Amino acid sequence: MNESQISVRYAKALFQSASEQQLLDKVYVDMALLADVCRIDDFNYMLTTPSLKDSKKIQVADSVFRDRVSGISMALIRLVITNKREAYLPAIARNYRDFYRKSRGIKTASMVTAQEVDESVKERIKSLISKAYKAEVELTTLVDEEMIGGFILNIEDIQYDASVLSSLKKMKKQLLQTHLEKK
Repeated sequence: MNESQISVRYAKALFQSASEQQLLDKVYVDMALLADVCRIDDFNYMLTTPSLKDSKKIQVADSVFRDRVSGISMALIRLVITNKREAYLPAIARNYRDFYRKSRGIKTASMVTAQEVDESVKERIKSLISKAYKAEVELTTLVDEEMIGGFILNIEDIQYDASVLSSLKKMKKQLLQTHLEKK
């Protein structure tokens, strides 16, 4: 079975179950936590180590997530580990969050800047995007010092590049084309 189909099926089953139990919001927060924890190298290594027994993996997961996630989320984590699909946990979390956002009409946006942006600026940008798309917006920010200045804003599948680095690259390309055309 295709790797993405596996994670989508688990995520869809979790979404349906959470919907029936009216726990969509809580499980959404749980899946965000799961995704963050799966980015920790030691936890990820533990999940993907084939020599470690499932019971030990479940023990570790229980100790990490106990009192932090709902029972339905913990049951999913245990089930996935028992079925030897633990490598799919990050994708399951991502797919669940996508189902949730789609059901709530939430748009995702990410902004890359050369330096950290104030919370007030983030809120204004989030508000502008929200008004433009007439939807709630989740905005994430990243810092990339190589950009020099400006920003790159991704909203769903659309990208607005107003970075200094991009402008410099365009100028360089134009100058090289001008230089080649005169010869």
